[in-house]
Amino acid sequence: MNYTNDIYNFAYSSLSIVEMEIRKIRHDSTELWTRGVQPALWLLLFGEVFNRVRDLSIPGYDYIQFLTPGVLAQSGLFCSLQYSMG
Repeated sequence: MNYTNDIYNFAYSSLSIVEMEIRKIRHDSTELWTRGVQPALWLLLFGEVFNRVRDLSIPGYDYIQFLTPGVLAQSGLFCSLQYSMG
């Protein structure tokens, strides 16, 4: 097996998807806003609200520090699902 060709094909396919998404965002800027608003809403609004609840606090950490990895994973999962349906 030739791994160089596999890596080249993977990189070419990935860059093709990136190019397609950049073109789509350039023509429809609301897509960029919707992708950015949801994580910001979770972190800023819900993170601050749940941070004030004493039952959910973790000693030594803010709730936002606890919530951030989950929000990033959720955003990545939703973007990948949208790409797969597209």
